Amino acid sequence: MEWSRLDTVVCDIDGVVVIGDQSVPGARAALEKLRAAGLTVLFITNNSTKTREMVADRIDRIVGYRTGAATIITSGWATGLFIKGEVSCAYVLGSDGLRATLRETGVAQTSDWQEADAVVVGLDFEVTYRKLVEAALAVQNGARLYATNTDASYPSPEGLYPGAGALVSVIETATGTEAVPCGKPNPPMRQLLDDFVAGPAMMVGDRPETDIALGKAEGWVTALVLTGVTRTLREVDASYAPDMVLDSIAGLPERLGL
Repeated sequence: MEWSRLDTVVCDIDGVVVIGDQSVPGARAALEKLRAAGLTVLFITNNSTKTREMVADRIDRIVGYRTGAATIITSGWATGLFIKGEVSCAYVLGSDGLRATLRETGVAQTSDWQEADAVVVGLDFEVTYRKLVEAALAVQNGARLYATNTDASYPSPEGLYPGAGALVSVIETATGTEAVPCGKPNPPMRQLLDDFVAGPAMMVGDRPETDIALGKAEGWVTALVLTGVTRTLREVDASYAPDMVLDSIAGLPERLGL
């Protein structure tokens, strides 16, 4: 595809434009150049800890790039829309932001595992053994298990932290039940994209098995940045080979000839 034909650039967030509470150098200038060139810039994240409004505020605060909730797609939002109407009451192992997102999508919640007919697992920075126990008990009691995402790790300035996928694995191992994954690159997340992306698009991400896989599944051009989970192309399985590799998103406008 000729880069000049692109209509939309879809960016992952953690590891691409921010790492923890730090901006990736040059991210703001790159995003502003993309937007100034007439491209629609969207953000899609497997991080379910925040509402869409909170994610937009985070990008504004850390990167200095002003955007709005209408440009944000989160795995928590995808999960809520996917299970709405399918479950009556969910036990949530995750953040306050995930709980708020599920409320916004109309998913009722309970703190009593015995009442739950679903368990939703996301990244939880305040996870306790008791929370894991209750989630596992709910699943053993018949609740369906949903994962906002199965990312094993989460990039930080110190290194890789355990991600939501690590917590999901605990519940899966304890119960012998496989979770239904809702984040990138799975169908619940992809179902949202038709409302956001109409023409030729590029996916920019740092995790081949989620970001690049999503882009390929959608028929988009893909760009892998080496500022997050992936540090060298040698780490990438051939099935997830991107169309473009960048040291960081800072170099994207130049590669697109902007």
